[in-house]
This record gives sequence, C-alpha cells and structure tokens, in this order.
Amino acid sequence: MNTFIKDYLQAGNINTPSTKLTRLAHSRHARVRSRVAENPASSLALLLALSVDPVADVRIAVAANPKVPRALLVYLVTDENVDVRYALAEDLNLAPTLLQKLSSDTNPYVAERAKKTLQNIPVFPRRKKAA
Repeated sequence: MNTFIKDYLQAGNINTPSTKLTRLAHSRHARVRSRVAENPASSLALLLALSVDPVADVRIAVAANPKVPRALLVYLVTDENVDVRYALAEDLNLAPTLLQKLSSDTNPYVAERAKKTLQNIPVFPRRKKAA
C-alpha cells in the first residue's frame, strides 16, 4: 500500500496510538495533517500545534474537531486567513457568541456567512415543567 494512503488512513483512525498520531501530525502532506486534526483521538497538544499549521485547511480541520476547546476556537475566529474564518462562519455548531464576532468580520463574505448561519441555528423549544 502507498505510504501516503497508509498514513492518511491511520491519521483518521480513532484507534491509532497517540505516538503515531504525533508522528503523522508532522507529515509533509497537509491532507495527512488535516486528518490528524479532525481525529477525535488527537490530544489537545496536537490540536494546539496544528492550529498554527501554515496550511489553512489544517487549521480548518482543527476547528472541525469535536474535542476542540472553546479557547482554541476563539483563537481561530481571528485567523489571518479568510478561508479559516469563513469555514467557522458556516459552522452551525459554533457558539453563537463566536458567530456574532464573525458577523462583524472585516471580510464581507465572512460577515454575511456568519449572519446567515446565526439565522439558521435551530431553536429548540423549552420543555414544559410537568404538572
């Protein structure tokens, strides 16, 4: 099997040992690093390291990780790359306060996307108390 494909598959596998994920996070292939960033088994240390990756797609993948802490999302909503901010602006799972911050982004596409996302966040009715 091709080394890239093997690494790519291991990077996305939640059962890959943390030592292997750490090695894969330093891959020369951005797609492999992105898979590590998306992997819920990746440690906070890996997510922090990948949040400053020179490739925007890797930083976008960090933001998509279900384990990413809020503080890291706060950092990523101010990313210098418009593609990273736009990806966050269209994320329905992003905290409304962060979407509101993005709705005043200097880039009009990011700002409008965040406003549309805020409008589309589902509002769940409160449960009525049992009588």
